[in-house]
Amino acid sequence: MLRRLAEIGMELAERALNTQVAPAKGKDPADVFAPLSRAIRLTLALEAKTDEELRDLRAGVVRKRKKEAKRAAKRHEAATAKDAQERAERVCELVADAAEAEIPDVYEFAGLYHALRERLEDDPAYRDCGQRPLRETVERLCKDLMLSPDWSRWDGEGWIKQEGAPKRIRYSIFNQPSAVPLLDDDDRDEPQAEPRAGPLQNGHALE
Repeated sequence: MLRRLAEIGMELAERALNTQVAPAKGKDPADVFAPLSRAIRLTLALEAKTDEELRDLRAGVVRKRKKEAKRAAKRHEAATAKDAQERAERVCELVADAAEAEIPDVYEFAGLYHALRERLEDDPAYRDCGQRPLRETVERLCKDLMLSPDWSRWDGEGWIKQEGAPKRIRYSIFNQPSAVPLLDDDDRDEPQAEPRAGPLQNGHALE
């Protein structure tokens, strides 16, 4: 629109300078040309400014889109890393469950659990375990740790849990029948809480 206005102004200026038109109106061509010339200059200046603002706007939109894309990529990366971490912890939990079912001695279990964590944290073969099929990783870890779990208990996403009352861990002191208290006074002074999630999952935490 501004470009068209400038073109119209130029046409009027040219007509104003036409000696065959201006004298017929009884006006000096210079008097008619001066305001037209100023209007043209203002129109051209406004057009230039508008073009500049439009360029800045387009550039700003591009920058905004790039920033949004970068933020979206970071969110996706963080979500992927979180999913991978959760998957790795799930693998650790399942292998620990398999070890608990197979190993009767709490100290032997503790040593195997540390070996399990070492594999997950330091063995290059398990760096991508968060992206690989669950059973594939669990099976490979069991083989590396010399475990032979009962795969008939596997339901596709984990070990089949027994129904009924909450299960004690295999090494719990309360697994032995007793008509007298099993905890000494020092144990009673410590707050008894639910098994902590931490180095050993699902109540596998050991002192």
